Amino acid sequence: MTERFTAALHTIDSDRDVAPMLELTGDDAELMKLDERNGTSGKDGARTFWEDYRNVFGELETTFTSSVIGERSAALEWTSTGTLRSGSAFTYRGVTVIEGDEDRLTGVRTYYDSAAFVQKAGGTA
Repeated sequence: MTERFTAALHTIDSDRDVAPMLELTGDDAELMKLDERNGTSGKDGARTFWEDYRNVFGELETTFTSSVIGERSAALEWTSTGTLRSGSAFTYRGVTVIEGDEDRLTGVRTYYDSAAFVQKAGGTA
């Protein structure tokens, strides 16, 4: 599952194509980002989740740096670099927790350092 997830995320980064991630997502999967009060669910929710994620950025590259893998879940640490849609360069780090089996994701929760975005938006460094 971990390898399929990272490959699908790299496709989103490079091609803005969410289809491989949607193929991996179960019908009842629950997805949540750090900055959302309520998550989203299912394939339609997953499409919105991943498209909204990708639309924040211009160029984007994610490097997975460490992982802890359990029987039905994994925690993946990563660093992403690139540009925001405005063209400003950024680097941020986080952790994504995925749940599921060999065939389907049942959950995705992502936690990240939002300072890269707050500083850009607020005009402070």
